[in-house]
Amino acid sequence: MSSTIKTVIKEPLGEYRNWDANKVQNDDSAAHRWYRFVLSFPPHLVRDYLDDFGVRNSGLVLDPFCGTGTTIVESKKLGISGIGLEALPMVHFASCVKTDWSPSPNALTEHAQRVADKALCRLKVDNVEDVPFFSNPSKFTNGLRTLPPEVAKILLRNSISPLLLHKVLVLLNVLEEEQDKRFLAHERLALAKALVDDISNLHFGPEVGVGKCKDDAPVVAIWLSRVNAIVEDLRQLPRKNSATAQVFLADARQIPEILEPESVDAVITSPPNGREPALSLSKGLG
Repeated sequence: MSSTIKTVIKEPLGEYRNWDANKVQNDDSAAHRWYRFVLSFPPHLVRDYLDDFGVRNSGLVLDPFCGTGTTIVESKKLGISGIGLEALPMVHFASCVKTDWSPSPNALTEHAQRVADKALCRLKVDNVEDVPFFSNPSKFTNGLRTLPPEVAKILLRNSISPLLLHKVLVLLNVLEEEQDKRFLAHERLALAKALVDDISNLHFGPEVGVGKCKDDAPVVAIWLSRVNAIVEDLRQLPRKNSATAQVFLADARQIPEILEPESVDAVITSPPNGREPALSLSKGLG
């Protein structure tokens, strides 16, 4: 890399002494709320940094450890092109979906409702109710769908209850049957979000663990609410935007294979195990 790179670390206890600077604000949510890490730095910091650096629409921002895409999403909102690198497939998937604002909100709503209706009918055939208030989880003990053993062993023990796993697998099956390539990725990310936050027994503090067991929950309704949140954001996000957003499933050491020399104007990232976002004014990165 060029010696002309200027790197700045902004400490929340330094320039950002107010803890609110490190919290997600009301105007941060669009696209970011689709799926994000508990410890992700808040989107408004990216806006502040880009303003500090004077990066404009013609610029290019790099995040070599992009995670769930905070830097790339926020740059695209501002009409600034971004490139991210992420080595974990699930996280890479989330970043790719969060930077894709092409689905028609109305069409996505209609398709998701059709999937939801079919999934509820399928559950009814299985004699499974998706309204916990009116059901008794102890009734549903036989014939529940499960994961293949080689997949199940990857999960934390007791991270999802058997009945809820059955409902999720039914919904996934219907998503595959009714899949529309225009919407499938967004619908699957909505399910991932619902699984982490509402359906599973996972607990973040910030380490991942297993919390209080949920015997039952309205899986289809929760998923549909997550899809509707995506739809709401798609109505707000700029659908016609000259900014490009690319997220590569790659290691940060592969930057020279992906980027042209002297093509990046700024780097905003949170390095692995790093506590705060690191910023580089990096014209001359090569």
